[in-house]
Amino acid sequence: MNKESIDKITNEVTDILLKKNQDYGGASFDLGLNGNMVHLWDKIKRYRNIIEKGGTSINFEGLSDTLKDIIGYAVIGLHILDDSEIKDKIYGKNT
Repeated sequence: MNKESIDKITNEVTDILLKKNQDYGGASFDLGLNGNMVHLWDKIKRYRNIIEKGGTSINFEGLSDTLKDIIGYAVIGLHILDDSEIKDKIYGKNT
């Protein structure tokens, strides 16, 4: 592991995240941290299922895709935390 190998992964995740955000119209932000947690939980369950089946792909998404999605949802969660308007809605504060 080095800077180049990390950059390769994060650049790919960035491209995927931007494309998916465009396709979904930013829907990942609509339900705040609770929605983000559900998306992450779904991906963790998929990750566990793949590992328990010996690392084989499950229909459409393999282990690599699943791990990239987990990174992507973590980035979305950090964006939600960094956005004061969204954060106020999460914590029940009126803006």
